[in-house]
Order: sequence, then C-alpha cells, then structure tokens
Amino acid sequence: MHPYQNHYHDVVQKDLILCNNVKTASKLPVIKKMSVYLGSEKADSNYVVSFFAGLKIISGQTPILIKKKTFSRLGGNRDIVGGKVTLRGCRSYSFIYKLLFDVFPGIRQFDGLKLPAHSSIYCFVLKDIFVFEELIPLFPYFEDLSNLQCQFYFNTNNRSDILFLGNSLQLCFIP
Repeated sequence: MHPYQNHYHDVVQKDLILCNNVKTASKLPVIKKMSVYLGSEKADSNYVVSFFAGLKIISGQTPILIKKKTFSRLGGNRDIVGGKVTLRGCRSYSFIYKLLFDVFPGIRQFDGLKLPAHSSIYCFVLKDIFVFEELIPLFPYFEDLSNLQCQFYFNTNNRSDILFLGNSLQLCFIP
C-alpha cells in the first residue's frame, strides 16, 4: 500500500468519521478513480507513439487509444486522437502523491485548485507536461505534446464533502 493511501486509511477516515458522524467507513467520501488524458488533433504515427510513451512514463500504466471524429458546421471533419489511463487504488494515490509533492511545487505561480463545480467529478488541465521531471531528459520526443487533463472521480454527494476530503488529502482546493 502506498504511504499516501495509508494516510487516507489511518488519518483521513478517522477524521471524516468524527466530523461527519458516520457510523461505517463504507459511506465515507473517497476517490474512486482518476483518469489522465493526453491527445491532440494530430494523427500521425510519431505523435501517437510519443503520447503513448509519455502517458506510460507519467502514470506507470499502459494507456488505451481514444479516437473520435468531430463534425463542425463549416464542413470540416477532423479526427482527435489521444490516450487515456484510468488509475484506481494504489496507483491513483501514488499519482496524487506525485502531483502534490513533485508536480504542483514545480508550477510557477501555482495558487491552488479551484473548488469543484460538480459534486462528484473534478477536472483540471496541466498546460506544461514537463513539470513531470521524468519527461525532461526526453524533451525532443515529447516537445509536441499538448495539455494533460486529469479527472478525479469522488463518491461524494455535495461540494462540501469534496472540499472536506480535498483539504484532508491536502489537494489545495481554494473555496
């Protein structure tokens, strides 16, 4: 078990039980899963290989290919190609730990994450993927990659539960 997951089970769950007056741990708010996306409108093979390798290096898990067509009113159809990694359990806590202690401190002028608008999903975008230190030595291979989108999925019912869980996990939510 990852130390950050141990922190959730040993400290955060007990705080949530005391503060929310919940009788069982199964009803406590928790991060169900986390999805990480990387993609663009480019569909050439070099780009596909680079974002697959980038996601593999960042998350430690093999990504799946996402391809969808978009239609515009101007008559131009385009393919959007990307990759997706879904992290659950220990891998999600490991990735959150990496975000909190390696990635966010490396972002200039990081003021925190805005409070989620939805009661069970939180999404944010990292515009510079080179805040992940493991990609810096491989800059020529990944210089064309665009934004990295991260989504947290919670089992919460309202925004106050997300705020409490986020503050307990030190997710830097700004109310």
